[in-house]
Amino acid sequence: MGEIKGQINQEVIDTLVSLTKNILGDKAVEQILNTICEKIGNQCSGRDIVFAFADEIQNMYGQKGGYAIVRQLGREVAKVLMEKYPKEEWEDLLEKSLNTFGFAYKIERNKNEAYICNCVFYEDVLKPRNLGPIQHCVCWCGCGFIEAFVKGLEEGVKGIQWVERDYENQKCKFIFLRDKNG
Repeated sequence: MGEIKGQINQEVIDTLVSLTKNILGDKAVEQILNTICEKIGNQCSGRDIVFAFADEIQNMYGQKGGYAIVRQLGREVAKVLMEKYPKEEWEDLLEKSLNTFGFAYKIERNKNEAYICNCVFYEDVLKPRNLGPIQHCVCWCGCGFIEAFVKGLEEGVKGIQWVERDYENQKCKFIFLRDKNG
């Protein structure tokens, strides 16, 4: 699998925090940040901070609430990118943005499915905690990210659904859910 060139740096974290404030409000996000600072301190990687942030959202709002909130966060990240760039560039943005941000190698897409390839969370964060693919809300950010782009790129797509993980090739597969006309 290819190399991830980007880093989950302070700019990426600040963007995620800002967009989460739009979803939950300033006070809730400040509470989450205070809690994770107490738990993990300042000497952590960006991946650890993002995971702790998602973990605290899941602790506060429950598993289903965490999934919904973080999925919406992924949609919001995609919307910001789609607003900044012309539609002709969306396909390339979908494929390469998670690499630039430091989250995964790439997203592959065809007419009916998409794959997150070589995610930074599965092997080093989820697996050691005995969590499978999409069993933590951190995974749902990628789901929302893909969903927002695919809805903009594919006629008749109303959402996406995780199907399976190809462990050998380190890919999570999502299928497109289409409306009756799509």
